[in-house]
Amino acid sequence: MLGLMQPLGLIIVSWLWLYLLFCGLGMAVLGALRMRAANSQQWLDSFWLGWALVLLILQLWHFAFPVNDIIMLLLAAGAALSLWRSRLALRALAARLWQDKAFMALFGACVLWFASRSIELPAAYDSGYRDIQAVMWIDAYAIVPGLGNLFSSLAYNHPTYLYNALLDFGVFSGRSLYIATGLLLLAYLALALQAGLQLWRNRNHSVLRWSCIFAMLTIPYIIQYTGGRSGITHFLTDTVVDLLGFLTVIYWLDFLQDWQPSANRDYLLFRLAVIVAVGSIVKHTYIVFGLAIAALTAFIWLRRGGLAVSKRQAAGLAGGLCLLAAAFALPWMARGVVTSGYIAYPFAIGRVERDWTIPAYQIEARQRLLTTNTRQRGSDPQDVLGSWDWFAPWLSRLAENSFHVALPATISTIALLLLAVGKLGNRSRSKPALGMWVLSPLLVMLGFWFVSFPNPKYARWLFWSFAALCVLLAALEWQQISLQRRVLGAFAVCAIGLLYTAYVIVRLGNFPLPAGPAAGFYTREQPQVRLFETESGLQMNVPRYGGQCWDLPLPCTNTPNTRVYARVPGDLSAGFAYAAEES
Repeated sequence: MLGLMQPLGLIIVSWLWLYLLFCGLGMAVLGALRMRAANSQQWLDSFWLGWALVLLILQLWHFAFPVNDIIMLLLAAGAALSLWRSRLALRALAARLWQDKAFMALFGACVLWFASRSIELPAAYDSGYRDIQAVMWIDAYAIVPGLGNLFSSLAYNHPTYLYNALLDFGVFSGRSLYIATGLLLLAYLALALQAGLQLWRNRNHSVLRWSCIFAMLTIPYIIQYTGGRSGITHFLTDTVVDLLGFLTVIYWLDFLQDWQPSANRDYLLFRLAVIVAVGSIVKHTYIVFGLAIAALTAFIWLRRGGLAVSKRQAAGLAGGLCLLAAAFALPWMARGVVTSGYIAYPFAIGRVERDWTIPAYQIEARQRLLTTNTRQRGSDPQDVLGSWDWFAPWLSRLAENSFHVALPATISTIALLLLAVGKLGNRSRSKPALGMWVLSPLLVMLGFWFVSFPNPKYARWLFWSFAALCVLLAALEWQQISLQRRVLGAFAVCAIGLLYTAYVIVRLGNFPLPAGPAAGFYTREQPQVRLFETESGLQMNVPRYGGQCWDLPLPCTNTPNTRVYARVPGDLSAGFAYAAEES
């Protein structure tokens, strides 16, 4: 037990100061917009605003410099200045939090539990296959032209790798995977716990906060991350998309419930736009959902009289949101061109001819491989893509995914049945302000997911969001039942999810976890390696077994090719390209 004190203490202290760093930068954003953190909700928002700002800054920084200690110190200085300027509000917030014993107890227990799971041995396949290597390149060099030619998976333009590289600082230099994902999960969990407590405390009031219902129902999903082996010691981008998807729905529900043209609530639009912009560059699997949310929000904004107050104000708002989207999207597309020659690798759109541009036939092969493996992994593309024989086995595997698919599907079915019954008994009453149309962005995204890359891991948050929204719709429809009982029903659904989560964690049996051998942490041994030399004399490290580079020295690839060459011999930072085939 004593051996755990040092690693857990290091993790918790790092989370605390990093949370303050992102909050401080987020408050600087609020200050620039002449907004201030007047309540705890905006303080929680400030973390995500600060995190988004950091991703924007790092995208630009990395064009010229590696993501190293210098940029961390600059960001920390900016955050410290912002926190100092907001010290009175920060002190008041700390006092309110200290008085909120229920939140402090629940969140404190979650922090300890998450920290105890963050010393785990990294085991996620993609982290060893691609993610850690991508972060190592960002740590060591400014953006590398044609990096995807060395190893095609390094061409994926995930800005979260910049965040992971930023956290390679201080005692966690070279091992930020122990704190990066856990910090984001806890930041979201703080918001969800506060929403649940707010919902409970206001259960006798006449107004039901839609976002509180939704956020509270996602708590079991967040807790389940800690149950599996290497549940949160990874750099997986799917986890970040899950969180951004939930945040999008929460912010969207607040917009739907609170925004009116005369209420001066443009902040609700701004924070939603930030999350949609960030989600759209974090991973392609979010983009269609983000566009659907943006289009529906614009339509609702117009229907509620967004143009009625002031045409000049509306034009300024629209222009500001377009600039916001461009600020995130343009550097992201430029980064894609530098690393692969395409603005949105692995899609062939936006090809830019450079000496490092990945050959078109490789893009086509990559697309076929992804399309095949998300339907029936390891099969021949000709067998899978030319028929529907993959559908039955795929559906069976989908149904066997009990927590991410079967449980939310069951909750959705029961909630929709209750909604239908409620509608039959509610014909003479006023209609709820929220209708079935609120499910349309999720349905659009689920349809796109099915026809493109139907891997269950890309849709986990969609299934849970659908279930939470169905519960919300049912609660709003049953107006003949007191609000307190409807809230209790929502808490019962959350309790069922938590009980099932606890069952899964116990069944996996990955706890309690004693202190690891490396100062309390569990670390991997480097895989065995062989040297591979290309026709040009470029030497690369290649793992002998398993196909995972983990933290082998750069350059490392699982797919060596004799035609790859360094654009400047002896200078890895100058990038890589393919030699032309001999005719």
